[in-house]
Amino acid sequence: MADSPPNATGRIFISYRREETAYPAGWLYDRLADRYGGGQVFKDVDSIQLGDDFVEAITRAVGSCDVVLVLIGDEWLTTADEHGRRRLDDPDDFVRLEVQAALTRNVRVIPILVDKARMPRADELPESLARLTRRQALEFSPARFEFDTSRLFKVLDTTLAEVRRNQDDGGMAAGAGSAAAAVPDREAPRPVPAAPQPGDRQRRPLPRRALVLAGAAAVVVVVLLVVLLVANLQPGSSPDANSGGGAPVGVGGGIEIDSSPVTSEDGLRLTGLQAASRRDPGSPRVGDTVTVSYALTNTTDQRLELEYTFVGVRDPSDEHRDTEDMNEGKVLEPGETVNAQGRVLIDSAGSWTIWPCYVLAGERFCPDRWQEFFVLAE
Repeated sequence: MADSPPNATGRIFISYRREETAYPAGWLYDRLADRYGGGQVFKDVDSIQLGDDFVEAITRAVGSCDVVLVLIGDEWLTTADEHGRRRLDDPDDFVRLEVQAALTRNVRVIPILVDKARMPRADELPESLARLTRRQALEFSPARFEFDTSRLFKVLDTTLAEVRRNQDDGGMAAGAGSAAAAVPDREAPRPVPAAPQPGDRQRRPLPRRALVLAGAAAVVVVVLLVVLLVANLQPGSSPDANSGGGAPVGVGGGIEIDSSPVTSEDGLRLTGLQAASRRDPGSPRVGDTVTVSYALTNTTDQRLELEYTFVGVRDPSDEHRDTEDMNEGKVLEPGETVNAQGRVLIDSAGSWTIWPCYVLAGERFCPDRWQEFFVLAE
């Protein structure tokens, strides 16, 4: 059985078309039910009873959930009814109703692209579903089922734990308010002063031997700092002299990175780009995780709203492996900086392409493969 998530609560809704993604939905349901409990996972229309108003039932089910997973297969966009009409164009289509209700409630919606399906464009969707294209998708393949579900669990654990905190905070506030209303005339208990501890009133001076040892320790610390400073100033730590004073290169885990500050056309300045694995200074191997971190600064005189930040990844087969959505909905004031990171699981040998990225409101993406670097995994 999978490890239990950290204090997760809330419900998860799985939206899918039975004609194309029934099997992946079943696998995913089993894993989610095993991790979060069967009562926390609602799979499509399975729970709608005969005679129920299906529109109300779907709206009610989605309304009770905190996360909606939208499984998208190759035919999700084009599936037609018996009359040859596209089902997504039918206002009463179950999948359309499910996604529409989720977007209206503004819950976390995660598109899951099954077995290399592509993300629909906004102009291919009904207007009520167009915002789905602004949600970062997860690729889901039977060939790497465990890896893909582990990525999904990370997002779900964080989201559901936040729901729990909000519920707990709301409950505590309500409870405190009720208690105060029930005893309005009762005086709050006064804090009892702590008993005086020995030595509180008078501290003895340190003996001479302790002072000598403390001084010696301080000298050692200063010497170590000087040694480190000198080491960092050696030519091996600076840009290649033959490059004519080019961009600084960060080295970690056998990874070379151009860490020069750069600014995108949107006015976001990238700084502090770093990457490392546990095998520093050697090259990463299959099974290792490469941690990427960077910072973005708003250099414009306008507020910039982030949809999210992430780390773009392409594996040796040029498969899409983007990871770690962060800073969702973060508004950057002029001059403000935000930190971001991502962890890339290296699960195959060869050359991996990695770069920092962001999405701004209005579907404005970072430059294509912005400051990309390469990880050669053994």
